[in-house]
Amino acid sequence: MEPDELCGATLTRQNLDGEVWIGAQIDELELDDSSLQRLRAAEGTWERCTFTDCDLTGADLAGLTTRDVGLVRTTLDGARLTGSSWLRSRWRDVEATDVVADLLSAHSATWTAVTLTGANLRQADFSGAALQRVRFVDCDLTEARFAGMRAQQVTMSGCRLEGIAGVDALRGVTMTTEDAVGALGSFAAHLGITLKEGR
Repeated sequence: MEPDELCGATLTRQNLDGEVWIGAQIDELELDDSSLQRLRAAEGTWERCTFTDCDLTGADLAGLTTRDVGLVRTTLDGARLTGSSWLRSRWRDVEATDVVADLLSAHSATWTAVTLTGANLRQADFSGAALQRVRFVDCDLTEARFAGMRAQQVTMSGCRLEGIAGVDALRGVTMTTEDAVGALGSFAAHLGITLKEGR
């Protein structure tokens, strides 16, 4: 199916495995109960789209720009989201294992009941996002930005947190002792504490 056929469409039970939407501009697509495994949609633009009960396993969404896009009960396992932007996105009941999502932007996003496992989220931007019941498991969040983020029932376990910014927005987050130690330098810098070795 050609990307220009998708604009304004409401579709269900579609097999779109391996489709090529590279650079495509898609507006107001409603897609339900469909498979988009290995979709190639890098550098495209999606606006006002909703994907419900969809499988995006192995999809290449690197450099994708989205605005007001919803992912509901959707799988992103093994997807590539490097440099993608999810402005005001709404993710609910999303599972994402082994995704490559460095430099991802989730600015002003709303994520509810999302689990990211083994994700590369280096330098990801969660500024102004609202996260509720979100789990980061074994994720690399090195140099991620959290300024203005609102967190409820957010947990981090086995994550790398060196060089993170906006640490005051992590108020209320639950993390392991090991994770907190990894973020110690950022916490200290935020509080104006100088760390030194020994006495």
